[in-house]
Amino acid sequence: MKFLELVQRLHSESLKGSTAPTAVTGGNDRQVRYANAVADAWRELQSERDWRWMRASLDATLVVNQQTYTATALGATRFGRWRPEDPEYCVRAYAVASPDALWTVNFWQLDQFRDNWIYRDMGASNPFAWTIDENDQLLIGPRPSEAFKLRIDYWKEPSELAADTDTPDLPDRFKLLPMWRALQEIAKSDAAPEVLARADTNYALLHGRLMADQARRPTL
Repeated sequence: MKFLELVQRLHSESLKGSTAPTAVTGGNDRQVRYANAVADAWRELQSERDWRWMRASLDATLVVNQQTYTATALGATRFGRWRPEDPEYCVRAYAVASPDALWTVNFWQLDQFRDNWIYRDMGASNPFAWTIDENDQLLIGPRPSEAFKLRIDYWKEPSELAADTDTPDLPDRFKLLPMWRALQEIAKSDAAPEVLARADTNYALLHGRLMADQARRPTL
């Protein structure tokens, strides 16, 4: 569902007899409040946890003798932050001529990385260490001796809903979730307990399904 469709559905579910919005901008105060509530709910949902739909992967080409890379330079779009290592994931590297011969590139704490790979010139070789600096730049150690490929994941930056046709990028079956969350806030400000109860119920049901389908499982 597009942003305008979510706002129109919110208007319908609020049970107010006012005129339905025809655009997400330029309406009366209540219509603006509907649009703001949906946009806020979408932003809140994306920031709630590391959702599966917000994960992206790169096969990026490293530059010979270059140690520092921005996400943009590596080809990341809508970059939020690099995915940290966990029991189910690690960064890999491989030579272009041998794409099946991957090796692990381990995460190092920044200070330790600097001590070993920046403050000392260890020469260029196969990279096996990575870290992130204060500007979210990716650091590779040692400096690559050839244009190796790096296979790495990142989490996307939350998107915004601003135009009528903007669409939340979560799976279609969960598209109403921001609307139900927005209805909770609208019902509170309208002092409408019946509407709030319906919003709470529908939000809880759909959010539970989203958690089961898209939330990262906790690891020990």
